[in-house]
Amino acid sequence: MNSGEPYFYQCWVGLLFVTIPIAPHNRCIGGISLGGFRTQDQRLDVQDAIAQSLGPGAASAIGALVRTVSSVQPIAPSALRGLGTLAMEATFSNGLNSSLFFRERNERYLQQRRIAEAFADIRSQDVSPPDLLRDTYELVSFLHRNDRPGAMEFVSRYLAKLLMASNWDLVKLKAHVRTLLAVITSHEILNGVPWAAATSRELRHMSRLEEASTTEESCYEVAEWIQNHFRRSEHGGSPDGRSLGDRLLAWLQSHYHESVTIAKTARAIGVSPSTLVHRLPRETGRTFKNLLLEIRISEGKKLLATTALQISAIAENCGFFDQSHFTRELKRSINLTPGQFRKLLRTHEEAMKGARQPTYDSRIAKSPKKHGMGFAPAGAHPTPRVNSQVLT
Repeated sequence: MNSGEPYFYQCWVGLLFVTIPIAPHNRCIGGISLGGFRTQDQRLDVQDAIAQSLGPGAASAIGALVRTVSSVQPIAPSALRGLGTLAMEATFSNGLNSSLFFRERNERYLQQRRIAEAFADIRSQDVSPPDLLRDTYELVSFLHRNDRPGAMEFVSRYLAKLLMASNWDLVKLKAHVRTLLAVITSHEILNGVPWAAATSRELRHMSRLEEASTTEESCYEVAEWIQNHFRRSEHGGSPDGRSLGDRLLAWLQSHYHESVTIAKTARAIGVSPSTLVHRLPRETGRTFKNLLLEIRISEGKKLLATTALQISAIAENCGFFDQSHFTRELKRSINLTPGQFRKLLRTHEEAMKGARQPTYDSRIAKSPKKHGMGFAPAGAHPTPRVNSQVLT
């Protein structure tokens, strides 16, 4: 399922099969296999394979099975691939699988193959260390020229260089990607995109980059940023230069606490509901439901961190049905309940306060002369003695 494609393989006899994963709610629970094929140029040496599996004592069974297998009509390789694609599309049309989820998995798989090929090519060459800043501006120049094929071809090699420079360390990779994001935002502002729209998009990308838990996910986010840039150019935006995703995000950030529907939101930002449903995943990689949930969870975390409001009140203020709904979604997002999240923040805050607070020796404050400090002038404070255990 990792490749997002049908899986082709041979059985022990040599016949060909194709398996389609079944993953409702994006979790694999099994698969559908279609098989018993052979290609026209495929030679089946089935007798020895069957004899080895069944043993010498099953001569009659071996003969019957050999005749059955040998009578299989050949199929063209293109027809077999087409059968796999048709079966996959059937799972999308009847709702067994999500086409958006499998498209994303396939894009990630293909991208990782391109990056691996570029990485191997770079390592095979005796070249000096890459100039990453120059490469960053070169990538942005493709965006400026609206050269989509050139950008997508360059980005795989660019990401391979970032992985090489970071030694596949996730934190170091994200630091390099952060530079790219800042350059893209600067480029957009200098080319007329309003400051608020460009910086809001940068913050959204930074949030998604922060959530990436592997180098693979981080690289995919970069490719999605580049793809989204060209999608915005193709579909256009509002008169103020904002894309559909930007307009939706701005509206949801002001109305997430309300009872929000697709129809109501579409009217507010000036598009049809069908346009919103179909274009949003292409532009942002998120469905309407997922984007709204992300905003509500983000606002809930802010209130947990900065206020003493009851959890039930926070749930209501952020648009959740009730406290249990908020608890369930936060747990699914960060694997912590609201109470655990707030306790963790307070524990961290108390630890930081303790680390910053200097400690005083009360004997010095009462008898400074005895300890060789002299008497302080009236109104002055004795010099504090910092506890070395705190600093270390």
